[in-house]
Amino acid sequence: MPKIVNELTGVPRTLLLPLRGRAEAQAHPYPLFQDPLSVEWLKLVGWDTELDPLYGKAGEASTIVAAIRTYHHDQIASSHIANHSHPVVVELGAGLSSRFHRVGQNTYRWLELDLPVVTKLRSKLDTETQQHQFISASVMDFDWMDTLPKVSPENILFIAEGLLMYLDINEVQKLISVMRSRFPGATLDMEVIGNSAKQLYTIFDQIGAPLKWFINDEEDLTAMGLQVVNSWSMYQLYQERWPWYWKSLLKFLTQFPYFRNSYLIVETKL
Repeated sequence: MPKIVNELTGVPRTLLLPLRGRAEAQAHPYPLFQDPLSVEWLKLVGWDTELDPLYGKAGEASTIVAAIRTYHHDQIASSHIANHSHPVVVELGAGLSSRFHRVGQNTYRWLELDLPVVTKLRSKLDTETQQHQFISASVMDFDWMDTLPKVSPENILFIAEGLLMYLDINEVQKLISVMRSRFPGATLDMEVIGNSAKQLYTIFDQIGAPLKWFINDEEDLTAMGLQVVNSWSMYQLYQERWPWYWKSLLKFLTQFPYFRNSYLIVETKL
């Protein structure tokens, strides 16, 4: 297949960051997951060198974080699929996620929602089927909710991996409120960035993809109407994947909420 010319700008452009991370994670002698598609897709889409300040300077750490976050969301999805009769997974702001191909074969339906420019790119790389469908829409265009299968809400897992921080707090609250009214009891697996790390992410402003929503801790999510089921600090997960000189430091720093809450994966109920 010839190399694909992408038309990504702003927030959609950031999908290249986790794609590169997953691809480079495959070079580990014992990768957390197998993802040959990420390697293939990155070659076809190509890397945007203007993203080097967001990825390249962190180097190995970026790849490790990409692998850990990917694998942990995979585990949440796999558990949901195994424990529901008609499991539906909806990836919000899916980017070029290849999660369906890793863990989604036993779902009733798997839907990937993203802006039309992203879905157009995905359609050049991936194949849509009755089980695995693409939705071209903004997450804030709530009509997409009408396209979901008619199953009991508890069968639905929403994954917001690397999405909500690009919305402002009013948009996040509105989205959660509408989802709660439409799908009470569904699971929302989300990533959140702590206020303590806010200054680290101003670099995203340079590519027209500023981060807007930050939290102090899980109580901010409870105040939005979510029931927190599980919460993990990114830097407490799979610490064996870090080089020895990082392990002790991370173990020490994550004792403090200021650092622990800087990057969380949180499983909630709507």
